[in-house]
Amino acid sequence: MIGFILCSILLAALVQYQSEFLPLLATPVALGISLAVMAVSLLAGYLKKVPTMIWHDGFTTGCLFTWYAYWASQFDNDAPMFFFFPLYYALLTSIVTLTLINKSEDFDQETIRQLRYLEKINRISLSATVAFVLISLLITRHYTLYPIAMTLFITRHTMIACLEAIDRR
Repeated sequence: MIGFILCSILLAALVQYQSEFLPLLATPVALGISLAVMAVSLLAGYLKKVPTMIWHDGFTTGCLFTWYAYWASQFDNDAPMFFFFPLYYALLTSIVTLTLINKSEDFDQETIRQLRYLEKINRISLSATVAFVLISLLITRHYTLYPIAMTLFITRHTMIACLEAIDRR
């Protein structure tokens, strides 16, 4: 999910310094491109044409720029959420990637068993999580709903990516 991390940091930097590129990110063309990236990523993931890491990266990056393009007109340009939420996503994704996903081959058997058990009893499917993220993009009145949905998606992604890495060894 390196693309998502880099795009999140880039968006936070652009917002922090009120770059002249910000109005370009809020245009209908930018919204259309980011929606297309989300749709292509979801389709590629559904058809299993690309690895999970790639389609998740495309989906989350598309969501990030869709979120900014759709929400920027409804909030002030210097709204703290446009700076802090992307930094939060970058930090969360970096931490789980470095500490869990990249180290999942080193998990002991008990940890693997517990992870598989958690995946088995998990009542929230990845499809439901994706739907929650998409719905939360539309609800601008509750500005914390989208970060909660993305946190849930990143958590599900971490569990899936760890199990895939374990299964590959």
